[in-house]
Amino acid sequence: MSKNKFLFTSFLLLVLIISIGVFGESYTVLASSTEYRIIQTYGESELTAKPDLAKISIAIQTRSRLADDAVGENARISNMVIKALLDFGLSENEIKTGSYRLYSYREPQKEHPDMDELYYYQATNEIIVSTAQLDAVGEIIDLAVISGANTVNYINFELMDPQDLMLQALQMATRQAFRKAEAIARSVNENIAALYAVQEEKTGYTPFRFQDSTLQREIALSSAPTPIEADDVIIRASVIAEFSLVSN
Repeated sequence: MSKNKFLFTSFLLLVLIISIGVFGESYTVLASSTEYRIIQTYGESELTAKPDLAKISIAIQTRSRLADDAVGENARISNMVIKALLDFGLSENEIKTGSYRLYSYREPQKEHPDMDELYYYQATNEIIVSTAQLDAVGEIIDLAVISGANTVNYINFELMDPQDLMLQALQMATRQAFRKAEAIARSVNENIAALYAVQEEKTGYTPFRFQDSTLQREIALSSAPTPIEADDVIIRASVIAEFSLVSN
């Protein structure tokens, strides 16, 4: 055999050995992956808690044919409302401006439909009251309305610091995911080996919103404090977890 032919044959053998080794290793990894079994489960939890903070959205709406008049009247009434709330005992930090809007619109003249529409300007000043005095929410609203506020957008009952409860809900959701995985594993004569991966899907809480359609009418007609009762807030959490298995 010539030297060149020998070198070429040796090269082919070397390539064949490497190929067999590579493919053999790939096959081993593939077989290992096949034996590496995973159970994926979804865990969720829900907690309820008593709120300790109320947020009240109160608005003052004024309108006029002139923009300056609408703005001026709105400022006058807003100052009266804020002063009444401060006199009630709320601090300046508990009273904030939520939003302020001024816009124009056209309104047809009902008595004279053949005449041109009239332009009006409407100013809306939203005041957000945040208070821990949950029992005084109805009284605060009545006071604001008496002072000139003409709209109550919503009343939210919330948590000042929901973090601990959100973590508790997350732990409960994770434990549920593990119990589900155990139940599935037992049904196929397997055991949970270890936690392979876990992912937080969603954690949060929903304030209780008091938004009764009859609220405005009750405020206008009732001489007694408007009854406002807070319900529980809801804390929810969910996770997706994966667990590896071992045979019995």
